[in-house]
Amino acid sequence: MATKTFEKVGEMLTNLGATVKSLIKVTLKSRRPTVSKTDGGRIIILGNGPSLNDVIESNLSLLQSNDTMAVNFAANAPVFFEIKPNHYILADPHFFQSTDDLNVARLIDNLSKVTWKMTLYIPVGAKLSDVVVDNRNITIERFNFIGAEGFDSVTFKLFDAGLAMPRPRNVLIPAIMTAIRAGYREIVIVGADHSWTRTLSVDDNNTVISVQPHFYEEDKHEQNRVTAVYKDVKLHEILLSFHIAFSSYHQIARYASRRGISIINATPGSFIDAFPRSPLH
Repeated sequence: MATKTFEKVGEMLTNLGATVKSLIKVTLKSRRPTVSKTDGGRIIILGNGPSLNDVIESNLSLLQSNDTMAVNFAANAPVFFEIKPNHYILADPHFFQSTDDLNVARLIDNLSKVTWKMTLYIPVGAKLSDVVVDNRNITIERFNFIGAEGFDSVTFKLFDAGLAMPRPRNVLIPAIMTAIRAGYREIVIVGADHSWTRTLSVDDNNTVISVQPHFYEEDKHEQNRVTAVYKDVKLHEILLSFHIAFSSYHQIARYASRRGISIINATPGSFIDAFPRSPLH
């Protein structure tokens, strides 16, 4: 009995500390978001995992007839101009800080060629190329790229206001939260394999090798960039990053359930264990 009481007190203190830390971050860093409300309904979020190829091959017309959201480098894949997603999100600071990355330059060029109405979501304070900003077909909305943890009673109010989100360890987390903020009541996720532990290894030089394949073929430049990013990262740091990401999905699931929002994972073999599974239809 004493042990359980001690554990509950410890958990409460941990949540209290996390809540206070989150409130401080929001106070110092968050700004007013500009995510506009849609008519709601259903949206399909297109993760960049390798399984997305099968989804596109089997369900292209379905994707074209639904609201969709693409992420990160998806615009560099030729099929981007076939799907014509009406929502797109960029979150990684690399997209806004890089001046010599050829893949980012190609991404910007492709976004500038969008000929359909599309909302592009970027973090508050991020700067984007004028060739995208000046595209009249693109509406730019901004979200707070700030993670919040602690008591759900507090963090959920921060999420409601768009001042924070579960710790955004990858782009799918802000993608889901932005779709919720935009008013969608049914969110379907495809291409979210998240099976990174299958390709995680350590070589004889104690270098951690983390292969994270996508549905599109990456060129040598991007492969070298990712290798450089992970060069000095330790295994426990990568595993902690995985832990944070999967934990954030459970936080999203609790939040969505409380707000009456349905999130379905339609990715075959996905490692995400927070959302109900169902085939895409």
